[in-house]
Amino acid sequence: MTVFKTFLKILRKNLAMIIVYTIILIIFAGLRMNSKENDLSFNAVKPDITIVNKDEEKGITKGLIDYIKDNSDTPVIEDNEDARDDALFYHDTDYIIYIPENFNKDFMEGKIDKLEVKKGISFNSSYAEMVLDRYLNLASSYKDIVKDQDELVEKIKEVTDNKTDIEITTKLDTDSLSSALFFFNFESYSVLVCLIFIISLILTTFNSDNIRKRNIISSTSYKKTNRILLLSNLTYALSIWIIYFVLAIIFVGDILWTSNGLMFLLNSFVHLITVTSLAFLIGNITNNKNVINGITNVVGIGSSFLCGVFVPMTYLPESVVSMAHVLPTYYYVNSNEIIAKLEVVNMNTLRPVITNWMILGGFTIAFLVLTNVISNKKRKIA
Repeated sequence: MTVFKTFLKILRKNLAMIIVYTIILIIFAGLRMNSKENDLSFNAVKPDITIVNKDEEKGITKGLIDYIKDNSDTPVIEDNEDARDDALFYHDTDYIIYIPENFNKDFMEGKIDKLEVKKGISFNSSYAEMVLDRYLNLASSYKDIVKDQDELVEKIKEVTDNKTDIEITTKLDTDSLSSALFFFNFESYSVLVCLIFIISLILTTFNSDNIRKRNIISSTSYKKTNRILLLSNLTYALSIWIIYFVLAIIFVGDILWTSNGLMFLLNSFVHLITVTSLAFLIGNITNNKNVINGITNVVGIGSSFLCGVFVPMTYLPESVVSMAHVLPTYYYVNSNEIIAKLEVVNMNTLRPVITNWMILGGFTIAFLVLTNVISNKKRKIA
């Protein structure tokens, strides 16, 4: 009981920090819900496509631009890359197409058959991609037969004018799943900070020279003290998960009780175990509380920026996403994104998620093994 009472005493002293990061999660989740309620302009038929044309507007280039304009809305965006990235991020456009110089000539000569694009994460972005691919595929099919560009453009127009009105539908409640994705992704930041800082601080306190010496001469064995400490930390981690589970009920809503929602919860629990093991490792690496504070900020903020918590991975450079593969949070966020798009939840569709869980399990085992090695070395030195 003495060990547990000491654990609770340290926890109470740092309760304010837990409350602060929980409030941050509540604020951002609330803002997300408010923005979702105000978003009534979703168009399920025509995507918003932005065209950045550096070629002469003639021949196949003009044909493509005319086709895009006929099959999409083309929002007016300031002509610079930052403005276009912002428009993509804030869903002012779904898809950006870059037509390079000499596209007209290079396409007819077979030097180019694809265009550079940037896309968002909405279903409209996928539809926009279909619009572009349809035109380019038709142009590629006919250009070997029809050599004259004007005739080629007319031939493509004949085919594309034979339309059937199609509206993309899905069984998924995409708005609710989008909110759930945001909540559970951002939750990882709060979980990381709250668990790593508190658990590391508690372990540091118990590993300090004064308390360690007292434990050595006390009637409670070293193994029993460690066992109580382990159970106390696991209880704290589980308590944090339950608190955020309650918040998820409030902010995510009924979608939480669907198969997708339950998978979000299970994924967050797997992540919780990995983060707890990481916290144990950090708590055994150093006894300096200032260092722990620094590590917590670096791990929490760094992981969140690199792994798509603060900024969706779609908008991150490939080099950043590649770096993120060495961090557990990447696999947690990646699983969330997969779960948010699942039409059917079964063993086949969950294979990528299960693979991510296995990787997180590998991280957990590695952290625990390293913790044990470091702990044994420190005990021998002492």
